[in-house]
Amino acid sequence: MTLLGLVLLGSALLAVPAPGSAQVSYVARFTVGKRTFLVGEPIFCTFTIQNTGSAVFSFSYRTPTRLLNPELESEPRFSIRDSAGRPVEDPAPRPCGGEKGSAVYGSVRLPPGQTHTERWLLNQWARFSRPGRYSVRAERRLPLFALDPKQQEFSDHPAAFSLAINELTLELTDATAAELQSRFDPYLKILDQPSSPSFPEAAMTVTTLPEPFMLNQLVKLANAPARDRRSDRMQALEGLARLGTAPAWEAILKIALGEGKTASTPAAASKDDPWRAYAILLLGEKGDATFLPPLLELLSRSPGNLRGEILRALGLFRDPRANQVLFENLRSPDPNDRVSAILGLRNLEDKDSIPALIAMLNDSDAQVRQVAHFALQRLTGKAIRLAPSATPAESSRVGQQWHAWWRENGGQFVLVHQPPCQDW
Repeated sequence: MTLLGLVLLGSALLAVPAPGSAQVSYVARFTVGKRTFLVGEPIFCTFTIQNTGSAVFSFSYRTPTRLLNPELESEPRFSIRDSAGRPVEDPAPRPCGGEKGSAVYGSVRLPPGQTHTERWLLNQWARFSRPGRYSVRAERRLPLFALDPKQQEFSDHPAAFSLAINELTLELTDATAAELQSRFDPYLKILDQPSSPSFPEAAMTVTTLPEPFMLNQLVKLANAPARDRRSDRMQALEGLARLGTAPAWEAILKIALGEGKTASTPAAASKDDPWRAYAILLLGEKGDATFLPPLLELLSRSPGNLRGEILRALGLFRDPRANQVLFENLRSPDPNDRVSAILGLRNLEDKDSIPALIAMLNDSDAQVRQVAHFALQRLTGKAIRLAPSATPAESSRVGQQWHAWWRENGGQFVLVHQPPCQDW
């Protein structure tokens, strides 16, 4: 027996009268397929829910990849501790600018007697980096929606909430490189079969737990055509960043620079902009000064969207060459450049940028003035108000308040630093 826990059974009478009082009831549980794993091996926890009642019910479903918002309904929750009872490090990224992305939920219709199964990759919740015994508490509260037999439509409000709570135990052992690679071989083979229904799970596995022998597959995923919706290119870029080897970062840089891509029209080239922009952000978060020269060269020849991404990322490098470019772009004739330079200076988090940001409150463009005010508030924590519809004259008066505050406090105030962030 690989789990200690409680298999939960539940039921609820349908609100719609029906002969025989059709009932929503279920059995829900989490299990793991085996007890012993290698350090670095994918560890999947399987969630199953069986319809044990006489009524059809439905519930929401999405690809089982971890979301960063733990408050969302229907999401599983895993609490993992080592043999000493200490929480295991959570490898989840801390995205710059807050939680990113969203989930698109579908609906599962489960007739009586049938079972629905999902596999959740526990390595997304815990960094299993050492051999030993681990305990896992798995929980999930899932709203179940009943079918109105007259309307043949599912209700808008849950008829029941399935609840699964299980205590699982795992044992991890050290592994040789060859042993670990053998555990990943099935997933790598699936990546050569894009039509396989297991392709999304295989891609999630190798991008979550990248190893040097996966480099070619990760690069291929990160360079998949924009039309290929089965490949999450941003997920692959994150996998390369997690791998963190020099070849992996070189691959990210090539994507940022658009190398190896050919497009017949500007519109076709722009389809790659979201992935190039994300690669630029990852390079900024890495902050390696060797990436600066190619990014600065790219800045000199990039269109508006990518220029903005580069300028914002330059502040993350905290390098004099990058800082000079940011200050120079405060005087750009393009207001979009000025906005991006302000946001880059906000990312820089340097007191020396405060006077320049105050000066931007006199800019001719309303958006530039508002973004400069936002950056000042974030960097100083000072609650000076500027109305969203402020006129140039009103913005100038607020600028005078900032000047007065700076004269009085510039020498001793402590800059407000944002929590460290990392998308990968």
